[in-house]
Amino acid sequence: MTEFEDYKHSIPIQIRFSDIDKINHVNNACYLNYFETARVNYFDTVFKGRNDWDKQGFVLARNEINHLHPIHLEDQIFCYTKVTELGNKSLTLKNCVLKKTNEGLVECANGIGILVAMNYITHESILLPEDWKKMITEFEK
Repeated sequence: MTEFEDYKHSIPIQIRFSDIDKINHVNNACYLNYFETARVNYFDTVFKGRNDWDKQGFVLARNEINHLHPIHLEDQIFCYTKVTELGNKSLTLKNCVLKKTNEGLVECANGIGILVAMNYITHESILLPEDWKKMITEFEK
């Protein structure tokens, strides 16, 4: 089993021409967008429409990225996402971006994001709802 097989969620990422910098690889700032795209898709998949995002959701409190290998415009890439820790009011997500090569998948970047559960109406943090914890735990097993 490879280290990527324990991820239950992945999506393909389209590299845009505007993602490419002067030295012809994806600019470092774009990886945050890739992580965000995957994160939104992850919660859509896990929560299956059972959350009112107008009332409650998450705010990003921290992002951390390790850049390992460059990505170029014609590369075929995927972003993998998993929840690694559930706290009282926050959770930790892990992401990695892999590119397909003739030798297999190559890890180009990885990172973590810490999300805080929020009431969007009162603008206050909330305890992670039990139904969220249950859906995430069931998805990740």
